[in-house]
Amino acid sequence: MFVGKIPIGIIMDEKDREILDELIADGKAKLRSISRKVGLPMSTVHHRIIGMEEGGIIRRFSAIPDYRKIGLPICAYIFINVDYSKIESQEAVAKQIRLLPNVMEVSIVSGEIDIIARIRAKDVDDLSDSVVGKLRNIKGISRTVTSVVMKEIGIEDE
Repeated sequence: MFVGKIPIGIIMDEKDREILDELIADGKAKLRSISRKVGLPMSTVHHRIIGMEEGGIIRRFSAIPDYRKIGLPICAYIFINVDYSKIESQEAVAKQIRLLPNVMEVSIVSGEIDIIARIRAKDVDDLSDSVVGKLRNIKGISRTVTSVVMKEIGIEDE
């Protein structure tokens, strides 16, 4: 089990893991800083990062905005059940959900719920419009339950 760290795999050694952990903590970390922290020359760190990108371990670099500052302070998880008699596939429904504005993430899950979506909204009315006005109109969605996030604890809070 791991928490917030990438487990060591067959294609990664301990130094790769340390480099990756530094990049997860700060995607804009300078090579010099990473080099000092992991105890490797900058050129070696650079080549290892390129190798992780080419090997698909690092898929992309992206910015994590402060959603409050960009006008999307409300975060909610939508638990979705589908009616399998009315859909082509669960994945097709999940892909339609992902195309909706402000939907951040969609996961097909096991258990009593079929799909979980994470959504951002500017206020409760915007959230309602997204769920009631858009999401529930997708063919095959039979039930939704919305849980509004009260407090977010993430990497940026560490």
